[in-house]
Amino acid sequence: MVMRAALLSAAITAAKADHYAVLVAGSNSYSNYRHQADVCHAYQVVKANGVPEENIIVMAYDDIANNSRNPFPGKLFNKPTAAGEAGVDVYEGCKIDYSGKDVTPENFVNVLTGKGSGKVLKSTSEDNVFIFFSDHGAPGLIAFPTGAGQMHKAELQSAFDTMHSQNMYKKLVMYLETCESGSMFEGMTTPNVYALSASNPSESSWGTYCGSDAMVDGKSIGSCLGDLFSVNWMEDSDAVDITSETLDEQFQTVKTTTTKSAVMQWGELGFKADKVSDYQGNTDEVSAKKTPAGSESISYNARQLDLRQAYDRYTAATNSEERLAAGEELQAILKDQLEVEAAYERFLDNVYGDNQAKKDAARTTTHSADNMECELSTRAAFVEHGQFDSWTGFAMGFHKYVVNTCHDIVESGANIDLSAAAKRACEGATVV
Repeated sequence: MVMRAALLSAAITAAKADHYAVLVAGSNSYSNYRHQADVCHAYQVVKANGVPEENIIVMAYDDIANNSRNPFPGKLFNKPTAAGEAGVDVYEGCKIDYSGKDVTPENFVNVLTGKGSGKVLKSTSEDNVFIFFSDHGAPGLIAFPTGAGQMHKAELQSAFDTMHSQNMYKKLVMYLETCESGSMFEGMTTPNVYALSASNPSESSWGTYCGSDAMVDGKSIGSCLGDLFSVNWMEDSDAVDITSETLDEQFQTVKTTTTKSAVMQWGELGFKADKVSDYQGNTDEVSAKKTPAGSESISYNARQLDLRQAYDRYTAATNSEERLAAGEELQAILKDQLEVEAAYERFLDNVYGDNQAKKDAARTTTHSADNMECELSTRAAFVEHGQFDSWTGFAMGFHKYVVNTCHDIVESGANIDLSAAAKRACEGATVV
């Protein structure tokens, strides 16, 4: 009798188990088309595999589908097609819960930890949670279009800790598409969290379906359609029966097809044998209409992508009006990037003077982002005082100077105000 009751209780508990998904595009502007296309494609993947709409939470600025530069108003595509072949519109039915100014790190934390009045996770200790995030990043940072503008790895890992302490998941899987994405999981100790990063802690991720490949039904989108790691895991999930594929098998496939950066596994590796469907949905019906995975396409380093896309638009211009507009954009981007690099070089001059060894170490070392207060306050000075866009992929590539310098200053105990050094650098001044 006792055994029968225990079996009945286990059956009831198993029946309660559910799937949840949190999908985030952390950027805005048409040059970042790929991030929102990635996330809406991810929405289609998990929905098609049986994750209930009420259990899917999407954050996206939502300024791309109806952007004036979009040749297909109201549509987004994550994969190219030949002329005469209609693309798959991943925006159709993609229900965005947080858009515009509501796409903030604070709301992301609230969603994960079940706080706030908006749509948040209601998962329990019996449920599995899948998180996908696509955007720009830097050592120890992932970017957001509004609010504080970034999340530090300590804040992300703290959110995981809170979720665990509140019994909000049985197992949690996160796929992260940003530059230096591996840095967000360094030192992670939260139980039962498994993660894939698009790159290791010190390298860029890559946009893909770029340039002449960014074509749908004979029309140029004018921006990369996706990110290499992201389209590789989603096209794999589209192409195979994920109820038979393990997490490790998907990792091995994506690692092989993502040839430009080192895809890595993090956290709890003990459940690599779990099926992908345990996290991305395990509908009882395996779709007969699977999209085959694509072959390698034109990909751009995310740090160089803005400039490459602007150059593509300039060379593709078909008349003087288009060419002049594209040329002005190209020059503006180049001017912005030159100012970014000059400011960060002046920062090193302000901190280290003529000590070339120290400056070289700050440029090339790959310290873990373990000094959140120093790193965020110094970056805040660059954001506030810099005469450039601090949120581009190019600009965020120089955040390693800050991470490495903070590590050196904290370790040595030197009495140097890095925020003041950054402010002076942005204003064009160096210590004489």
